[in-house]
Order: sequence, then C-alpha cells, then structure tokens
Amino acid sequence: MIKKAIAVVVGIIIIQFIVKTLHSMEFLKYVYNHTPGPCRIVPGQGIGYEDMETLPNGLTLITSGIVMPTASPKVHAYHKKHNRRGRIYLFDFNQPDKGIEELTIVGDQFNQSDFGPHGISLWKDNKGKVTVMVVNHDSTGDTLEKFVFMAKDKQLKHVHTYRDPSIHFVNDVAMDSENSFYFTNFAYYKNGLLFLLEYIIPLAYGNLIYYDGKAYHKQYDGFVTINGLMLSHDQKYLYTGETIPQRFHTFTRQKNGTLSRYQEFNAKTALDNPTLDKDGNVLVGSHPILWQLMAHLDNPETPASSQVIKLHMKDGVVTKMTEVFSDNGHTLYGSSVASLYKDAMLVGTVYHKLMYCEVRYID
Repeated sequence: MIKKAIAVVVGIIIIQFIVKTLHSMEFLKYVYNHTPGPCRIVPGQGIGYEDMETLPNGLTLITSGIVMPTASPKVHAYHKKHNRRGRIYLFDFNQPDKGIEELTIVGDQFNQSDFGPHGISLWKDNKGKVTVMVVNHDSTGDTLEKFVFMAKDKQLKHVHTYRDPSIHFVNDVAMDSENSFYFTNFAYYKNGLLFLLEYIIPLAYGNLIYYDGKAYHKQYDGFVTINGLMLSHDQKYLYTGETIPQRFHTFTRQKNGTLSRYQEFNAKTALDNPTLDKDGNVLVGSHPILWQLMAHLDNPETPASSQVIKLHMKDGVVTKMTEVFSDNGHTLYGSSVASLYKDAMLVGTVYHKLMYCEVRYID
C-alpha cells in the first residue's frame, strides 16, 4: 500500500513537471506578423547580429559571430559552412542605404582569430571619447574586452582584457563609466546537456556583478537565465531581463554602484537584449515562442519567431508594454535586440540576419 502511494505521488510529480515544461516552452502559442512600417533585410556576411548600441549621432555598433560556450555541433558546423569570424559592425542610421561596415580592430595584444563577441556597451565622455566594452567567448573562457572607438578611421583600438573567476558565463555588459561596469552571468554550466537541464528544471544559478574599477562585487544572484543589461539615461536605474521566467527587472543604483530591487515585471515573452529610445523607454529583442528558440540555438538553420517589445517607463517603473514588431520566422529568425533612432529601427538576431524598418507608427 505504501509503495503504491509513493508511486502515485512520484507519478503526479512527473506529470506536473511535464505539463509545466510544455507550458513554459509555449507549444500552443502562435505569432502574427506585425511591423511598424516597411522593413528590409540589410545585406551583410555576418553570422548573426546579436547585440547593438546606438550613439546619439545615429552610429550603431553591432556584434556578430557569437560562439556560446554551450554551442552544439550543428552550430559549429554552421559557423564553418559560413566561414564564421567574430566581428564588430558599424551601421549609420543617417545613411541606411550604405548598409553595414566591418570595423578594423587594432592592438597587438588582441587575438581577433579567437573572437566570439556577444553583449556590447558604449560609454561616451564629455570630450566625445567613446569607450566600448564587449563580452567575448574565446577558446580560453569568457573575457570582457575594452576598446576605444575611432569613428573617423572606422577602427576599434583594443585597450584591455578583463579576466576574473567572477567572469564565468557572461551574456551582457553595461558601462557606468570608462572604467566601471555591470555584467550578467547568464548561467553556470557550460556543458550542453547540463546547461539544458539548468534551463529546463530550472536552476537559478545566474548572477549580476559590478566592477568598480578595482574589484568585483556580486550584486544579486538567484536568476534562472539573466540576459541583457541597460542603464537608464540618468543612470538612476539598471534594467535587465530573464529569458526564463520572462521577467523584466528594474534596480535602483547608489553612487557606489550598489543595486536595490525596485520592480519586477512579467513580460510574458523570453527577453534578450534591451536598448533605450530617446525618451528613456526600453526596447527589448524577444523570443515569443521558447521551444522555437531552443531548436534554433541547436540548429541555426531552423526558423524561430521574432518579437520586439516596447516597455514604457516612468521613474524606473514599467507603465505599459506594447509590441513594436513580430515575425513568425518567415523572414527573421530569433530576434535578440532592436535599436530605435528617430523614425527607423534596426533589429538584430542571434544567428540570422539584420533587419531595417522605417517606423511609420509606434505606440
């Protein structure tokens, strides 16, 4: 009798886990195509355009050629087939027809042949100097790479490589000065199977860390899959999101960089990288159907739906969420970021193409 009762309890737990997993993977969800105006693919040879950030003058730096530590054999085969190389591209919103241009990286201490760029952050000082921080997954492990952007020469001058045990499995970075920054450790396990289990169970091993220019300070942990980062224009707030369980977080900042939880918002879509519009609202590249994203990350040639959401912000609080763009995977696979400048928007992807949209209407 006791054995039967135990078997029933175990069976119920297994069924609950299966139902929960099927629900979280969004197998019954459907995406309708929606654009803010005419959109077109930007020509280019990059393997994905995973993250981007736009300067006030419309110049946008874009990472391409991501190699996640958990990349499957199919991803490596895809990269080999397309002659993958880690690159940083430049796009000018003022001259969209010029498309993208690869920036030359200079610096004897930097090995570009082993470059796997992921998240990116820009810092412009009051003299116009632009410092660039890029998350790098290379063959030796994760690093954060610091550059100076020389716009006239279309170059990035490598300045410094940050290595530390706390830089473990990094997704994104957000600079609050030339020499200090926040970054997210997306997950813990780099083995593909263990990472998948960490994703599905889910295990909350992700964390948020601050480097103050001298030392690394853990701010918060207990995230399932903490993803992109962005500071508000006034630097009073730090924004980040979790791909699972689809929560958008606002933190308030102290002068010493310490964070305090402020708001948690259920976005009901798998969040990737955030950017800001001129009014301080947040655009987030998102993945509306999670099982499609998982299949796409395993095999980049598998279509996955795309979505861009706009989070209307007031004093660090989400007051409304609207959908700016969505595609069922017919044109664009796996949107990871979007940047809005004047009446135009650029949408990037993990492994696929780059899209430019004229913005005729946006709420």
